[in-house]
Amino acid sequence: MILVDIGNSGLRASRVADGGLFANETVYRLSWSAAIASQRKSSPEQEAAPNQRWCTSCDRNAYAWLIDRLAPKDGETWRISSVQREVTELLVETIEARAMHANVRIVRHSDLPMTMDVESPDRTGIDRLLAAHAAFLVENGAALKSAKPQLHPVIVVQAGTAVTVDFVDERGVFQGGSIMPGLGLSLQLLAAGTDQLPWLGNHAVDMQPALPGKNTEQAISAGVNAALVGGTAHLVSRYRHETQGGRPTKVIVSGGDGRLLMQHLPQPTVFVDHLVLRGLCSIV
Repeated sequence: MILVDIGNSGLRASRVADGGLFANETVYRLSWSAAIASQRKSSPEQEAAPNQRWCTSCDRNAYAWLIDRLAPKDGETWRISSVQREVTELLVETIEARAMHANVRIVRHSDLPMTMDVESPDRTGIDRLLAAHAAFLVENGAALKSAKPQLHPVIVVQAGTAVTVDFVDERGVFQGGSIMPGLGLSLQLLAAGTDQLPWLGNHAVDMQPALPGKNTEQAISAGVNAALVGGTAHLVSRYRHETQGGRPTKVIVSGGDGRLLMQHLPQPTVFVDHLVLRGLCSIV
């Protein structure tokens, strides 16, 4: 089975066996920058990790590259979650052209085995819900197998294009959460909204930036890091006090910039990679 998570600034895809643990699976990434007018400033150079390709979201060659790397088998199942309809259409067209008899399934909100206590469940990002479902399973997987499970709530932090901080209660009910700009988006917004500030790439922001910054780049790195870390830590503290009476609810962090947050968040906190793909894998 091939899993694909299409987000706002790229996608991740991997072939897994049913119940995959993402221990040895290779995850391929296509990455593109959000389209923000940035005072005609040039886009920063981006560092590419292994099995990652920078491209535009409409680059058909990039989707062909992805499918060639995944090397799908005849009739293999594709399970896709997406918050980008145009990207989904391009990917599915390429799959149908290059993968024989592919069984493509676009995961919908109704497919999720999770109750949602929010005003408009169908308007909540499918990626947030899949990540929340996976995080609840990570925290309570062993307990769910017992006759009388004692389940625990969980706070879920996804650090991608946006940083989402969501809460799942001890019954496994998604209670909603918070959304704020992620690292890359914050850097682009600073460049777009100013005349002289440069547009920095994500890699310019260190886990523990120098303070005080001695030049503009260092100052931006320190400020954006502080906003990301401080905002997330504040939200975690509020969830713990306002929903759990101050009890130390587990925080599960994921996403490309999640490791920037880890040492700054109040414990107990763990990093679990590929939460959305894990959530996709768990759906029946």
